[in-house]
Amino acid sequence: MNFEFNDDQRMLRDQARRFLLDKSPPEVVRETLETEQPYDKDLWRQFGEMGWLGAAIPEAYGGSGLGHLELCVLAEELGRALAPTPFASSIYLGAEALMVAGSEEQKQGYLPDIATGEAIWCLALSEGPRPATEANIAASVSNGKLSGEKLPVADGDIANRAIVVAK
Repeated sequence: MNFEFNDDQRMLRDQARRFLLDKSPPEVVRETLETEQPYDKDLWRQFGEMGWLGAAIPEAYGGSGLGHLELCVLAEELGRALAPTPFASSIYLGAEALMVAGSEEQKQGYLPDIATGEAIWCLALSEGPRPATEANIAASVSNGKLSGEKLPVADGDIANRAIVVAK
């Protein structure tokens, strides 16, 4: 098996590395984390403009349609730069959950805004220290009303949409 990146993936990695070295150096990351601003909104907007937020989202839903390996290439560089953005919660968790379990209507309605960065999503799964198993899910839906508590929720404080695991 060949585990090396192809030319396009190497080019994406190099582009991401150069961009993040310029736009998200350690002093900018530190400055963002020391302010009241929970993430770098300008950097997030630029990610959307470059198509990074929609890398693994199919073109039919407003994404770049690149694939999960390309998403991993970007994730590695974002981690290297410690980019202060809600990439993991919104893209790995929110968008992926929608693509796997969302209805066609939900995908068409929500994925385009994730791909542009207009919407920030989170995944509300954990209910405190108990393992996230079906037996431990206490959040519930009754007559269209969601009840319960989820803690912790990564980027729940900045997300404008959430996928909540409930019974």
